[in-house]
Amino acid sequence: MNLSDRERKRAWKAEQKASAKEAFPLPHQLLASLFDFVDKSVGKEGCDHTRRFTESWLEDNRLSPEPVLKWLGSNAGYCDCEVISNAMDAWEENR
Repeated sequence: MNLSDRERKRAWKAEQKASAKEAFPLPHQLLASLFDFVDKSVGKEGCDHTRRFTESWLEDNRLSPEPVLKWLGSNAGYCDCEVISNAMDAWEENR
């Protein structure tokens, strides 16, 4: 791979990361809090293959669930354990 190819690849990766970051449905601190809560809750009670802990956290924090649940779904967070294993990874890779 020559230098210009590397530069284009680096620029493309930076654009992808910026685009992913712009799509985050909540600020960094709130996403960190959500993931921490869901992770601890799943650790204590297990996953029942719903997003009950995610939805509970959103309700407790008086946040609109629709944009968050949509973003989680687009990042393979279809239940609480997937929120932790998939969506949290996507957030960590792009924050």
